[in-house]
Amino acid sequence: MKNFGRNPILAFGSLLLAAVWLFTATAQAATPGAAQVKKVVGTASYTDAKAGGPLKEGDILFQGATITTGAGSYVDLFLGVNGDSLRVEADSTLSLSKLDYTKGLGETVVTTEVEVKKGSIVANVVNKLSKASKYEIKTPAGVAGIRGTVVRAGTIRIVCLIGRVEFRPTAGGGVQLVVGGQVFTVGSPTSVKATSVETSGLARTATTMTANTVAAMVNQVVQQFTAALAAEAATEAGKAGGNSTQAAAAAAKSIMAELVQAVQQAAAEAPPAVRAAAQAAAANLAQKSEAVQTTAAASAAAAATVANGGTAQQARQAAQQAANQSTSNQAVANAAANNVTTGAINQAIQNRNQGGTQSSMIEVLVEATRPPAPAVPGSGSKQDAKAKVDTKTGETVIFVSPIN
Repeated sequence: MKNFGRNPILAFGSLLLAAVWLFTATAQAATPGAAQVKKVVGTASYTDAKAGGPLKEGDILFQGATITTGAGSYVDLFLGVNGDSLRVEADSTLSLSKLDYTKGLGETVVTTEVEVKKGSIVANVVNKLSKASKYEIKTPAGVAGIRGTVVRAGTIRIVCLIGRVEFRPTAGGGVQLVVGGQVFTVGSPTSVKATSVETSGLARTATTMTANTVAAMVNQVVQQFTAALAAEAATEAGKAGGNSTQAAAAAAKSIMAELVQAVQQAAAEAPPAVRAAAQAAAANLAQKSEAVQTTAAASAAAAATVANGGTAQQARQAAQQAANQSTSNQAVANAAANNVTTGAINQAIQNRNQGGTQSSMIEVLVEATRPPAPAVPGSGSKQDAKAKVDTKTGETVIFVSPIN
C-alpha cells in the first residue's frame, strides 16, 4: 500500500477525491420539502401522523398531511422548491402525498405528489421544473402530471390555463394531453376548449394566490396570463373573420385591468406577514401594466397570424399593429413589437408545420416571447427568506431558476 502521508500532492489529491465523493453522495440524497400556510380564509384544518387541528397562517406542513376546507373557505400554500403556489379551494380535501427534492450537481430533481380527495385545487408552478422532476395531482378521475403550468384539478374536471397537462384517466384509454386553454372532463374522450369565463377566472385565482405566496413573481405571472388569454381571444377573432390585431389589443387591455384589480385586492386583504410584499407587487404591476399589456397584445396578434397560416413577416406586422393599438406611447409600442422576436415567430411556425394545435402554437410563441420580469423592490426578501428558513429540514431549500 502506498504511503500518501509522505507525499503532500498525493495526500491532497486523496482528500480532494474524498470531499468530492462526500459532496456527491450528500447531494444525491433526497431532502424532505414542506408546505407553508400563507393564508387561511374561513375554516380549515389538517391532520397528519402526529396531530391535527385548525390551520393558521405560518403553519408548516410536511408530506403525509391532509388539509380540509369548509364551505366558502380556502387555504393558500407555498411549496417552495416543490412547486410554488397551491390553493385548496372551498369544501375540499387535499393530501400532501410526497414533497421532496434531490439537489444534484447540474439540476434539482423535484418530486411532488398531491391527491385531491374532494373538491378542487389550483396549482401555479411558476418556477421551471427540471426534466427529471415530477409533479402529479391525483384525483378520483385519474392522475394529472404538470410541468410549468397553471391548472385547476377537481374530482371530475381538469382545466389547464397555460402549459400542458398529461392526464391518465382512471378508467383507462391512454394519456390525455391537455394544453393551455383546454379542459378534460371525466367521460369525455378528448380535451375540449375551456370557456373564456373559466380561463379568465382561473387566471384571477392564480394571480391572487401568487400575491399571497411569492409576491415577487406577480409581474411575471400576470404578463404570462395576459399574453396567453389575449392570444386565445385574437385567434378566435381571426377564425371568425374579425380583426385579430384589434381583438388582441382589446383583450390585453381588458385582461390586464382584471388582473391588476385582482392583485390590488389580494394586497389589501393579504395577511400581515406578506402584506408589504403584496402591496409592492401591486404597485410595481400597476406601474408596468401598459408595457405588459402592449407586449401581450403584440405576441397575441403574432400568434393569431401564425395559427391562421400567416408568414413570419405577416406575424411581425400584426405584432406592430396590435402594439400601436394598445398604447399611444410609440416607444412602448415599438419595444413591445420588437420583443416578439423572429426566433419566437419561427418557432411557432415550425410547431404549426409539424401539426401542432392552436393552443400549442400560442403556448410556444407566448413562452418564447415573455421576457423575465424584474423583482419587486423590497419583496424578495423577507417573505421568501422566511419561507426558506421555516421549511428547512436538514438542508436549505434550493429554488429552481424561474422560466425566462
